[in-house]
Amino acid sequence: MFSCMNNLFKDEDYKSKINKKDILYHNTIDNAWILIDKNVYSLENKDKDLLFLFQDYYGKDVKQFIKNNFNNKEIILILEKLKKRKIGSIN
Repeated sequence: MFSCMNNLFKDEDYKSKINKKDILYHNTIDNAWILIDKNVYSLENKDKDLLFLFQDYYGKDVKQFIKNNFNNKEIILILEKLKKRKIGSIN
């Protein structure tokens, strides 16, 4: 039971609250952040697929883009790739 509780909070312990205005400054390929609802994700140079996929959406919310352009299986795969890239949430 104790290890399950640790796993539950492990990913969220190091995340921070981010000001929505700060996201607007992360709109280049060298410093790309994207937003899904209130979750903020940072894309690194090694994330070539994600950088290409979201190239027109750096510094923006990509929820509608994903929802309108991908099927459920593709959305799950995208979210799985983004899981490790989460850096915080909007306050």
